[in-house]
Parts: sequence; C-alpha cells; structure tokens
Amino acid sequence: MTLARRVAPLASVLLLAAACGGGARGGPALSDDALSQRVVDHYQKSISTPGVTFTVTKYEDAGIPGWRKGTMVVSLGQQTQNIGFYVTADGHYSFRGDLIDLTVDPLAQTMSKISFDNQPERGPRDAKVTIVEYSDFQCPFCARVYATLENDVLKDYGDKVRIVFKNFPLTSIHPWAGDAALASECAFQQGNDKFWAMHNGLFSKQDDITRENLKDKAGEIARDAGLDVARFQECFDGKKAQDAVDADVHEASALGVNSTPTFFVNGRRLSGALAPADFRQAIDGALGANR
Repeated sequence: MTLARRVAPLASVLLLAAACGGGARGGPALSDDALSQRVVDHYQKSISTPGVTFTVTKYEDAGIPGWRKGTMVVSLGQQTQNIGFYVTADGHYSFRGDLIDLTVDPLAQTMSKISFDNQPERGPRDAKVTIVEYSDFQCPFCARVYATLENDVLKDYGDKVRIVFKNFPLTSIHPWAGDAALASECAFQQGNDKFWAMHNGLFSKQDDITRENLKDKAGEIARDAGLDVARFQECFDGKKAQDAVDADVHEASALGVNSTPTFFVNGRRLSGALAPADFRQAIDGALGANR
C-alpha cells in the first residue's frame, strides 16, 4: 500500500474555513514552533499506521483572518508526501476535511466512546495499557491474532496490559460467526472466566466448526469448561444475550470499524493480523506516553 493511501484521510483539506466563522477564537497567536508542535502531536496520535512521522516545514498567510496555511511532510520509511493544512493562529482548530479541536486528545476521545462496563476482559483494570479488540470467531486472521495475544502479548507484558473483547461478527461473509458471538455472550453470563474458556475453545476449534455443528461444538466447550450447560443452552436457544452482541456491533460501527480484527490500544487504532512486533510497538508507545 502506498503512503498516499495510508494517509489519505489527512490529504483532503477543506478550503472552506471562511464559511465556519472566519478564523480563530481570539486567543493569543502561538509561535511557529509551538503551533507546529501542537499540530504534529495531534496528527501523530491520529494515524494508525506504525512508523509514520510528521514534520511541519513551513507556514504562510492563509488569506483568511486568524488562519495560517502550513505544509507538512508525512514520512514512512523512504516514502514521503507533502500535505497542506490550515490551522488557526492560536492553535485551536485545524482543517483536514473536518474542523478539529486540537485541545482534545483524539485517543482519549476514542476511548470515551467505548463501553467498559460488564465486558469480557483480561488483566487488571488499572493496567497502563488497555487493548480493545473487535473480533469475529470465524475470521482466520482473528484466530491468528488470538495466538499472538496469548503467546506473546500477555506473556511479555503481564499486568501492564488489559484486553477487552468485543464481538463484531461479519455475518455477511461468515455464516456461523453470529451464533458464535451469541455463544460467547451466553458463556459470559456465567462468569468472565467462562467467557474466555468459550473464546479460546471457539478459536482453537475454528477449522472444525460449521454453521450446522456450531451449537453442538459450543455445547461441548461449555461442558468441558464447567458451565451450567442447561442454562447455557437456554440462553443460546432463546437468544437471551443477543442484545450484548448487538451493542458491540453498534459501538464498533460508530467507531468506524468495518473489518476484523480491529484493535484500539489506548485509543490508537490498529487493524489486521498484527505481528508481535506491531503490538510491541503500540504497547511500548502507550507505556511511554503514560510515564
């Protein structure tokens, strides 16, 4: 994928600043260095591709009272691209297709949109890094990342990391993913540890599960994990945990999630079958930011 496609959301600058109030809020103008630092900090936190860096190279008069026009160099390895942007002289707002409040931390803003009440989780709630995963039990990439989280992330970081699981079954392409999500939520009704037993069992048996045998396979996992199987089956047959699945899907859609697995590491979005090194980079960065 080219750098242009990776940073495409940053390239569409609106030239309609004058229509949005005509300029800055009236605060004192920042120096170029202070303005650049604020802009770069925001964009660095907003990009999801590891290794991308931003450098502001120049400013000029934007032709709009209270606004300045800047040029930013976006780099990824040997690839570079110049992107224009507009920012108020007081460093409060910037244009890159939307009006952005630069005083709001985009990572914290993302985390504020995620529900953490009564959710399947691993690790201490006061961990410095929270990884929220939107996943699909029939997704092969999700199964691959499941192994990475188990064998690398949790092993290497211990109580520094909390993992929160959310269901995002892609039912249009995965015929048994919706029922698997329901099974996991029915297991969760009997305890957090029961959820993770179901979670691990569904991923480990992914190759053997079909739409026709999902209920039986989930029942076997429930029995082996010590669940009240009758209660589990009643929940599954009556879809008594469907609301929980639907809430996860709605939340994911509101965050712009459209594929699995998708992760938010302290609010920073990552997608796909991430390698251990990708998680390490994101987690170490989050740990450094929390020092």
